[in-house]
Amino acid sequence: MEPVSVPLVVFTDTYPFDVGEEFFEQEISYLAERFAQVWVVPLRVSVGAAKTRTLPPNVTAVLLPLEDGRIWKQRLVHLAPRLLAGPGRVELSSAGAKPLVRELHYAVDVLHRLDLFLTPRLYREHLAGRPFVAYGYWLYHGAGVARMLKAVHDAEVVAVSRAHAYDVDEADSPGGHLPARRRLVSGLDEIYPISHYAQSFLLPYRKADGAAIEIRHLGVPAPAGAMPLPPDAPGAPVPGDAEPTGRPVPVHIVSCSHLAPYKRVDRLADAVGVLARQGRPVRWTHIGERDEQRLAQMRGYADAVAPGAQVELLGYVPNARTRELLATGGYTLLTNTSSGEGVPVSIMEAMAAGLPVVATDVGGTREIVHDGVNGRLVPAQATGEDIARAVAEVADQEERAMARTRAAARRTWDEEFNAPRQYTALAEHLAGLARRVVEGSRS
Repeated sequence: MEPVSVPLVVFTDTYPFDVGEEFFEQEISYLAERFAQVWVVPLRVSVGAAKTRTLPPNVTAVLLPLEDGRIWKQRLVHLAPRLLAGPGRVELSSAGAKPLVRELHYAVDVLHRLDLFLTPRLYREHLAGRPFVAYGYWLYHGAGVARMLKAVHDAEVVAVSRAHAYDVDEADSPGGHLPARRRLVSGLDEIYPISHYAQSFLLPYRKADGAAIEIRHLGVPAPAGAMPLPPDAPGAPVPGDAEPTGRPVPVHIVSCSHLAPYKRVDRLADAVGVLARQGRPVRWTHIGERDEQRLAQMRGYADAVAPGAQVELLGYVPNARTRELLATGGYTLLTNTSSGEGVPVSIMEAMAAGLPVVATDVGGTREIVHDGVNGRLVPAQATGEDIARAVAEVADQEERAMARTRAAARRTWDEEFNAPRQYTALAEHLAGLARRVVEGSRS
């Protein structure tokens, strides 16, 4: 099928500049196959940012001059009329003064970004007077700009957005408040939460005439060198086969994240120390983090709590190399000890490589880690001892049971988080929305 002629505009946070949103690198190629023109507009980096990703030939990235030396409060006077009335007005909150300030801050930021988007040559020469699809990658600034474009653009705009974790979980936000929830859920055409967990935050705001809400998982590709999916492997281990052998077999744990406090990688270090003190040969490889100070602190902590273990902190590793390591590194399992998650991409990548996962039961993690099937879930506040126990239960399985656990992990990826399957479906859906715009204009 020919690519649709209606342009697609994707509002990201940083992609393809600087770092972050590496998981969008997979999706963009599928979008580029189905749209003749794709524009990517990051809304959290400004002119001067380094472009770090290669884009398909028909995808153009545009940096907006977001920084002009003014803070958001200094833009209030100029934007005041639109903040009080019209589509840009502030969503009032009854939760107190601080949430109201957050609503005001958000509304100012969205209008500022909207105005900058409407002025470059991109808009004047390629979009003015034409219908297009506006796709916010996060249910925050990008979704806000997409919603506003429906009101101010001089042709039809189909406004959609994904919804992940930080952009939906109010408890995890400053002051326990996320701005513009009612406006976004009622004003967008469609919203795609990446999990049932993300969807649960949106349903209280849904109205009959508001956005259609449909779960659309993220996905990762099959890594080169990953084990094939056995066609006849059961979806879960046989309980009798899954009993631990009682022998402390060697274990090679891999983890993959940055080292922000909420990732709680120190608890994994605690667990590694527990396993080493039990006399088990244990090796731990951690992938991720650019900050050398954080890496040095974690190395020091691991040396202190797990002196008997072999510990490797690799620092930042590009996505493709990370997937290759997960498939070929000889790891026993991946462990994730975060205090909060959406549906972690690292777990998807591990399961694509056929690795079982031990993870804290937070956010949408249980939607991919099925306890006792493809890994183990531990409580959100699990200690190092709790995590070590779960790791041992997986690692000490009889060989046939471990093969089934690995096959179950691989099958979970293939059915729910397979990049070609997930991103082809979303790209075709968005192209279908664009075609309906063209057909509607002809009728």
